[in-house]
Amino acid sequence: MTQRRDDDLIAFLQLCNPFSSSIPTVTSDEGWQYISELSKLHGVTPFLYYRTRSLGISLPEQLSKEWLGHYLHQIAEEKQARRQIKEVKEMLDSEKIPMILLKGASAMLRLYPQPGLRTFCDLDILIPADMIPCFKKVMTMAGYKPLAARNSPEDEELQKFDSHLDPLCKDRSLMIEPHLSIFGVRGDHLGARSEIWQGREETSTDGIKVDHLSKEQFIVHTLLHSSRHLSDEGFTEIKWLVDLLYAIRAWKIDWLKVGDIGHKWGVENDILPVIATLNHYWQAEIPLAEEAAPLDINTLVLGVEDRQEQYYAKLPASYFERLLKLRKLPDKTSRVRYIFHLFFPTRENLRWRYNLSSKRIILPYYILHLFYIGKKFLTGLCYQLLYHPR
Repeated sequence: MTQRRDDDLIAFLQLCNPFSSSIPTVTSDEGWQYISELSKLHGVTPFLYYRTRSLGISLPEQLSKEWLGHYLHQIAEEKQARRQIKEVKEMLDSEKIPMILLKGASAMLRLYPQPGLRTFCDLDILIPADMIPCFKKVMTMAGYKPLAARNSPEDEELQKFDSHLDPLCKDRSLMIEPHLSIFGVRGDHLGARSEIWQGREETSTDGIKVDHLSKEQFIVHTLLHSSRHLSDEGFTEIKWLVDLLYAIRAWKIDWLKVGDIGHKWGVENDILPVIATLNHYWQAEIPLAEEAAPLDINTLVLGVEDRQEQYYAKLPASYFERLLKLRKLPDKTSRVRYIFHLFFPTRENLRWRYNLSSKRIILPYYILHLFYIGKKFLTGLCYQLLYHPR
């Protein structure tokens, strides 16, 4: 059984390589079902449907129907995404707010050979930090509302360069995630800001003219995004590596420039293992500045074994880091509000966290929330004591 599962993992990885002309034989319906489960986990089911048809591989009948359903659904999602990208771009252009399309939506427009192959659940964009008020005003007038993913306005202010502003939602539309940085907590976002905006590249697809990161910056950002998710969450989706495989084949990439960007932006150590992984499993032949070990196949496909332990062990330090950010707030009042809302989030945030309707009384949930964060903190301390030495 173990050997058969290993063979299925290898077959799955080869299916995820858009330029592999054959895959190891999958010998059973159970094997295909396992591959299907992995495809959903990694967001590549529509892509694998396209791949099996391109290779002339016959799927079990029920699985073929299921994958076709995912593929047709993604075609519809992509049509919506394209309309929405064009709409947002035109709105921002009218107010002279520049925008760079990021991540999956950028890959969808630039790299994939036909519609419906790249899954995504939101649209990530980069906007200038000095245009936040104007951006929010434009989006509000267009009917977008914040998702309330932040505890408070002060929390959003302190986290805005580490992640993104509050996501924006609108009925029958994909969520918009406005970023001010492409790094998260890693990297020198201030030093790279002007370089990113000066290097942006425009594409025109189906009447959609939109800016993207430069080719080398896109490569570094995607490598970093994959590495960050594995480090922070213990799992990274292979669909981001499929983006890179398409980019490697479609673009003439200056790999020395990729290395220079990684070094200059302070993310070189984060991206090297992902490059080594691409070279090891998909023969990407990317030159490495220094030796790096690829991810083992189980970590690559299934995530780290102790994912829960890793998550909880990081919590105490992350809580203290958030408190240390207080120094960045301008006055005592905003600092007090920030600390207060860490324990007692805004009503909108609390309703979002616990999926409460506007008619629900929320006072009991403030007590529940205090219990919840206390439990998470103490659990994190226990995991640090038990698992940190490993």
